[in-house]
Amino acid sequence: MQHTNDRKRFTGLFGVVARHPRLVLGVSLLLAVLSVLYTWQEMSFLTGRDDLMPKNAPFQQDYRANRAEFGDREEIVVVVESGDQARASAFAERLAADLSADRTRFREVFHPNGLPFFREHGLLLLPLDELRSLRENLTLAEPVLKDLAATPSVQTLFTHLTTRMDVYTAATDSSAGRDRERAGLVFMLDKLGSGIASFGGGKGSFSLEEVFLGGDSALARAQRMQIVTVRPVRDAASFVPAEEAIRVVRARVAELKARPEFAGVTVGLTGTPVLEYEEMATSERDITLATVLSLALTVVLLLAAFRGMLNVAAAMVSLVVAICVSFGVATLVVGHLNILSMVFAVMLIGIGIEYGIQVVLRYQEELGLGAGELDAVNTGLSRNMLAIVMAAATTAAAFFTFAFTDFRGIAELGIIASLGIAVCVAVTFTTLPAALVLLVPLRKRSSTDREARAAGLLRRSPRFARLEAFLFGHPRIVVGITVLLCLASLYPLADTRFDYNLLNLQARGLESVEYAYKLMRSRENAGYFAEVTAATPAEARVLTARLERLPTVDHVVSLLTFVPDDQDAKLRELAALRDELADVKPVPYEEDLRVMELPTVFENFRTSVERFKVRLEAEKRPEAVRVGAFLATLDRFFAALEKEKDRNALGMLRDFQGGMLASFPEQIQQLKASLAVRPVTEADVPQQLRERFVGKSGTYLLQVAPRQEIFEREPLKRFLDQVRSVAPRANGEPVMVYESMTIMRDAYLRAFVYAFGAIVLILFITFRSLVYTLVGLVPLVVGMLLMVGGMWLAGIPFNSANIIVLPLILGIAVDSGIYIINRFRREEGDAASVIMSSTGLGVIYNTLTIMASFGALMVARHQGVFSIGAVMSLGMVACQAAFILVLPAVLTLVGKRSG
Repeated sequence: MQHTNDRKRFTGLFGVVARHPRLVLGVSLLLAVLSVLYTWQEMSFLTGRDDLMPKNAPFQQDYRANRAEFGDREEIVVVVESGDQARASAFAERLAADLSADRTRFREVFHPNGLPFFREHGLLLLPLDELRSLRENLTLAEPVLKDLAATPSVQTLFTHLTTRMDVYTAATDSSAGRDRERAGLVFMLDKLGSGIASFGGGKGSFSLEEVFLGGDSALARAQRMQIVTVRPVRDAASFVPAEEAIRVVRARVAELKARPEFAGVTVGLTGTPVLEYEEMATSERDITLATVLSLALTVVLLLAAFRGMLNVAAAMVSLVVAICVSFGVATLVVGHLNILSMVFAVMLIGIGIEYGIQVVLRYQEELGLGAGELDAVNTGLSRNMLAIVMAAATTAAAFFTFAFTDFRGIAELGIIASLGIAVCVAVTFTTLPAALVLLVPLRKRSSTDREARAAGLLRRSPRFARLEAFLFGHPRIVVGITVLLCLASLYPLADTRFDYNLLNLQARGLESVEYAYKLMRSRENAGYFAEVTAATPAEARVLTARLERLPTVDHVVSLLTFVPDDQDAKLRELAALRDELADVKPVPYEEDLRVMELPTVFENFRTSVERFKVRLEAEKRPEAVRVGAFLATLDRFFAALEKEKDRNALGMLRDFQGGMLASFPEQIQQLKASLAVRPVTEADVPQQLRERFVGKSGTYLLQVAPRQEIFEREPLKRFLDQVRSVAPRANGEPVMVYESMTIMRDAYLRAFVYAFGAIVLILFITFRSLVYTLVGLVPLVVGMLLMVGGMWLAGIPFNSANIIVLPLILGIAVDSGIYIINRFRREEGDAASVIMSSTGLGVIYNTLTIMASFGALMVARHQGVFSIGAVMSLGMVACQAAFILVLPAVLTLVGKRSG
């Protein structure tokens, strides 16, 4: 009865809480449970970056118009690679066929190299200079090809070349035919040397395209890297709509890779759906881990701050209620989270607990000064209420200004965070005191013990007094050093850059990121290009010509790309080559090593190469160097055979001959068949290709590939500026990245300016003093400048993830300053005593809990999430220095003023 009567003497909000603590706590817990259930049922996630961008921006409208015209092109991209071109092609064809059969998960499966169009017209699509090179090389090799086609074996190859070298070496004339013969022999030795050098390196078979066009020809590169694109059927109920399709593709790839016929094939998945899936999956896992770690670290810090479990339990119950209810409010008002607002929970842990820390530490301080339990709780609330409200208002205002930006992801984050802060304040004034009141009967210690223990927190030993004198006894020196450090930070501030490369946010080592870079750097399979549209074929030709003259443009791909230019000249080259290869008539391959003859064949061949080299040196021919290099390669090959002669020499020879010649007859036959081509018209282009480059209304799509990497802002801007000088409405992934990142960066900077203005206004309203308003900005300015300096030293740029730290630093730097300045002005004592009081300790522990909360993000594999933790930790270290050292020094110099 005494406790009940004692509670009745309190008025206001605490009076209600003190009289009905069970009801307040029960309602709080019920709201928390209902919020969790509501969030579980209704909260969704926006996984696409397009969802974060302003819908009415011109580039967004163009993007939507392109999608309406050409369809959804967000595809799973499967990249199949092998040194054995035939093996890569076979794998890609099998995978495409298997996936095409699953219509429930895949809307379309496209394997360009598997189209008959490319097999039939591939040579005609080569550049004219490469086609001429092919004809020249095949003409040089025609004598060898003729013999190998009839008898495909190592004996045939080496014996043929031995005979021709011996004839050349023995001849004494200097006719034009002799020059041609020398060129043919050197060419074949070069190619044979390349084959020998790559033997055992994972290559499976001899490739006509690679040998006779050169290993770096467009056709050879395209064959070694096969692309299969998959348009998934999206599951709207899934966390990531393409998740099931991605899982099935990966499972099928794993099955095929396990087969022996596909040994040496490497496969990777990339594309927008895969990148988004892995980003969301990685960041979700990272945020969950960081949240658990953050809560654990917060409990440890609260134990250090409160020196007892009961107060920690009260604070943690309040924090959990605040987080749960905040999620419920976010679900009700916004309805979803995105890649930016996913850090919401971690953010609330750090920010939400700071109000409770101030209340509990002041409560403990009052107990130490002899106050009763309920009076101490009341004082903890009443003396901090204005400071907490104003501090929360500054942080909420910093976030709420985001709502006035036109970047949806930022605007939603601002709304969610500001509402969450309001919830945290409400819980601090209701749930926390209710928990403290209910825990009063459970406290075991006598009032004397509690007072002595609480007072011990604030007792200053002689050693501590000396430390206090050292830290706070030289305010002018502290301010001078701070000014110098801030001036030194101006250079890093001016040199601050914003990282436009979204792939830098992903976890390191992700397959999807590795293969995204591969595609972007591949000329044949470029996956990162601007898009331009043309109304007619004539306009497409004009735009293509103008775009390809730009210094930053490598090439343009459109439907017209598949209608070869210079067809008359190319047809003449192919007709002449067809005539030259008429006598090359391949027969099926049969393994006929004739092992007993090979040592003699090899010895004779080496002797002939040596004589051929000597003759070329005598004639002072530059080709002697190339023949000498071949001879060194040949000796290494023979040495390897000799080393294996008692173990696996026969197996090596079989692999060598089979790898070079087993598919040779078939490839010769295919080559001869591909020479019988006819002119290609637009009507010959397959429908699958037409659908990708001709829209529903007949609009032509031009894909503009950059000449150099455009991951960073400056080369990206140069590329887009030049493309837009020809086509102002250019669109595509580079445009989306550049424009969205620019808008995001500018939106944050505008919000920063808005928030700064709001904070100045709130400070002036709070203190009603221009001097103290300026003093209140000291932690903000010092903390921000030192944080930027630390980022510069650590080599951490701002990016689309960690720029979220700016408003947090604004709010935290100011609200902690409000606590200190408010107590300095309202109560007795100097600035040093304020820092050593429960208020100062509260600010220190506030900063440490925020540092722990966000520092926990540094366990993340997702580099964007990691960078949030890293930058926030730097900011908290800077702010801690500003609170503990700089602000007291400034307050000491300013003194207590009324205005």
